[in-house]
Amino acid sequence: MRLHTAGKWLLAAMLAALVSFVQAQEAPKGAASSAEGETHSADPASDRSWWDGDVWSNPQRGFNWYPPPKQRQKSQPAPKEAPQAKVQTKPKHFRDIRDLEEFQKELRRLREVAIFDPTPANVHTLLQAQEYAMSRSQLFADTARRVVWQNPDVDFTAKSPQANYSLANQRSRAAERKNDVLAAIAKDHGLLFFFKSDCPYCHDMAPIMKMIEAQYGLEVMAVTLDGRGIKEFPNPKIDNGVSRFVSNGEGIQTVPAVYLVSNDKKSVVLLGTGALAMDELAERIRVLKTTKVGDDY
Repeated sequence: MRLHTAGKWLLAAMLAALVSFVQAQEAPKGAASSAEGETHSADPASDRSWWDGDVWSNPQRGFNWYPPPKQRQKSQPAPKEAPQAKVQTKPKHFRDIRDLEEFQKELRRLREVAIFDPTPANVHTLLQAQEYAMSRSQLFADTARRVVWQNPDVDFTAKSPQANYSLANQRSRAAERKNDVLAAIAKDHGLLFFFKSDCPYCHDMAPIMKMIEAQYGLEVMAVTLDGRGIKEFPNPKIDNGVSRFVSNGEGIQTVPAVYLVSNDKKSVVLLGTGALAMDELAERIRVLKTTKVGDDY
């Protein structure tokens, strides 16, 4: 009897649990239906209702990361405007143009027209434009020379006269100054003459070195780079490293080469390479030792 009663109680408990389980299963569906109704009732144009929703409470919500596609209204394409016909404007007459670039463009156009359609009228117009351009250039040149004459600050002849008599006197004065300068330099400087016995330009340059030594008193020391002498310098000095000393360790690559060296060896100046005239060599000594850049101009 007791077993029968216990079985009844057990059966009743199982039925109650089953009912609770069914009710629990029905509740999410109702909540989902309610949430779905809220979603459908929301404004479809609002993204806020979708992003604030929960996929677990609305299985019909769609993919997690993208909202449902919105109904987009197809924009009507703007009506195309009918192309407007270009209005051909008549070019300015070349005499009315006051811009140089515009004038050059018009002159080029007239030249092209005359070349590809060489009628008498087109060629005549081109020649008139060219003559006009020449007249403007001549007017500018005439005005420019008048400005130069009346303004010494832009007149080069004020610093360097071009009259023949003045040029001759200027050369005489320069020669006197050069002689004085080189005589002073010769007191504490000498020339190093680097050569090779098989170099034809070295043979050409050797007499010049003898002449500059005789005229200006600059002692010349000849240094052979191949161990042999030449006619003017039959017993030259053998290169014992002096070529590297004067060339900052690089050595003499081009001959003949002439260096001006102070007696204390603190000043070494390359005067030039190749065959040089005596006056040119003397002028280089004067310029490099006594002037700064721009002094002569």
